[in-house]
Amino acid sequence: MWRHGLGLALILGACRGASLGALPSDDEASRAMGAAAGGAEAEPEAEPAPEPSDALPGAGGEPASVPAAIGEGGSPEALSDCGAEAVTLDEIHSGRVRGNLAVAPPPLVASSQKFLASEAKSGSCLWGAFAAEAGRTGAGSGLFLVSYGAPHADGEACAPGSDGLPDDLAPGDTLTVAGRLDEYVPTACSGTAAAQQLRIDAACPARRGARAAPPEAAVLDPALSARLAAGKDAALLRDWGGALVQLEGASALQDADDGDAVYPFGVIRLEQTALEVHSKLYYFDLSEGGPRASVKAPRFRFPTSFRRLRGVVFLDYCTWVIAPRDRCTDLSPPSEGCPG
Repeated sequence: MWRHGLGLALILGACRGASLGALPSDDEASRAMGAAAGGAEAEPEAEPAPEPSDALPGAGGEPASVPAAIGEGGSPEALSDCGAEAVTLDEIHSGRVRGNLAVAPPPLVASSQKFLASEAKSGSCLWGAFAAEAGRTGAGSGLFLVSYGAPHADGEACAPGSDGLPDDLAPGDTLTVAGRLDEYVPTACSGTAAAQQLRIDAACPARRGARAAPPEAAVLDPALSARLAAGKDAALLRDWGGALVQLEGASALQDADDGDAVYPFGVIRLEQTALEVHSKLYYFDLSEGGPRASVKAPRFRFPTSFRRLRGVVFLDYCTWVIAPRDRCTDLSPPSEGCPG
């Protein structure tokens, strides 16, 4: 049996498998999100990342408090129509780029589709996607892109199309982006390392170019997997956050409640590592009926031994996890219900 909560009031909250029973209220689902990782109850509504009060400055504009040098090796050239200063991914991942500055990373290649990263009862709708620097893999290669869309009324779904990310974004799309760099971590997650994100304004949207080879996944060894799962090493998680990675030869643990291999919120826990596998990206993307469509819930019987688990290193509420982009192609064997 699968269980899914409707309320997503927490920034980058966890996912849960679908249910045949009654759906919980927004408040019930919000409180339950923290339990996905075995922790305490979540706060009913966490504050999302701060919404920008204005668009990126135009050409000739200057963001406040711009340092003379953003980081070693940084270029003074700006993205001409958005007033953003060019920076490298190495500067971003090293923590040398001051937060809330208008910056432009090098050309990127999308490593995921677009998905609903967060929505709040206040009406905020935050969309997200992952990208990587062309030709790079592993540590320092990835970047989380987010963009606020039109707010929604209470009880209504977030509508795509009004933010700065293409609705039909797909791995392999080349992107030119500019935005404001910041960090996020829910207030309830004491001790958890924050994740970096680049906030893209709809007034300066991502520009898509020709198709390229999608980013390659870096294979994780057990020691690195354990350090990522611990969620405490800020420098390590800045480096690996947003990177496309792969685990090989892992076996699912059994959910004692249902007897299958998927825990509440679409979580797969593994015997060989504490690094969990969460359904956030594909369950909240725009495919197959859109965010929360029950058909997208992962379904695996116990026992299941995975030859491959591929996904993006991602902070899902208080837990650093692997987030596959597709329950069929990123997981081997694929979920029940996949074609073929």
